[in-house]
Amino acid sequence: MKFPVLKKKVHLAWKIPGAILLLIIVSCGLTIDTVVQPASVNGGDDLNVTLNVTLKSDADQTSNFMVAILVPKVWKAAQNTHITFVSELTTGVQQMTVIPPGTAAPQGGGLDWPTLLANKIGNGGNKLPDYEWVAFYSNSAYSVHNGPSASVTVSITTKTSPDNLSFKLGYCVANSSDGLSAADKYGKYLAADNDCFQVNGTGDLIDFCHSQLSTVDPRTSLDNDIVTVTFDGGVTGTLLDNATQVYLCVSGITTTGDSLSVCSQTDATKMIPLGLNKWQKDIWPRKLFNLAANQHLASLKYTFTDAGGNNKVGYGGGTDPFSYTFKCQ
Repeated sequence: MKFPVLKKKVHLAWKIPGAILLLIIVSCGLTIDTVVQPASVNGGDDLNVTLNVTLKSDADQTSNFMVAILVPKVWKAAQNTHITFVSELTTGVQQMTVIPPGTAAPQGGGLDWPTLLANKIGNGGNKLPDYEWVAFYSNSAYSVHNGPSASVTVSITTKTSPDNLSFKLGYCVANSSDGLSAADKYGKYLAADNDCFQVNGTGDLIDFCHSQLSTVDPRTSLDNDIVTVTFDGGVTGTLLDNATQVYLCVSGITTTGDSLSVCSQTDATKMIPLGLNKWQKDIWPRKLFNLAANQHLASLKYTFTDAGGNNKVGYGGGTDPFSYTFKCQ
């Protein structure tokens, strides 16, 4: 199994003592050679990852080591991740601490690390927007001298959420002097063979790895919240490729197991065209199903139809309905 590798080659700016400030670019290469991680874990379990890193400097410098991880937002990794490292340049286990959001990254034009990483490296190939970069600094700064390369072994433990999901994890290493400068031609590189990591959890599959025919936003809500249902017919060919109007056909499953259906082609179910065969509809589930005060929805089952109601598209482009489960965040 191949794993995602982000490569970072760092160029450090130094100030020369004296009245004149001279900018010197020196090379300090940081490369993630291998990533060791399991293919899957059970929902709620710890994910343990090892990064094997090589450091090579051709000049003396002192800075903090930076490690960043690309993870689903629902993991709340800033609060649920512990990172340490050992190296040939240090003695014993070295601790790292999350960099508070809003802390400007070096040479990042005022951007913080999460924003800079998202802008320069991106989403790692994930198809849903609910991802985040979380960055950590070593608790101490370290002096690195011109000489042979040194190995660094990074240990990452992050607690996964109980959700059933698949995600393309990503990693980046850098330091507190240079960040992801424009001079760094490797800063945007993410291996294309990034495998999809699986959490075997509960609830509907949250699939970051594949393009989605349909999404519901927000991903967590209750039946009294307004949710946005999207149909993206541009992902793959379907029976609605030539439809001039698209409608939502939806069933609400109550907490007592009853099924309520709204499947007529009316303004209440008519979707708004966004262009490129993409359609969207905001719904207020309680109002849509005219629920009584003592009725509550556990989930939705839905498909999409044309104006005549004859052509129906569901999960994977077939006729089985998409599913959405209501839950608190």
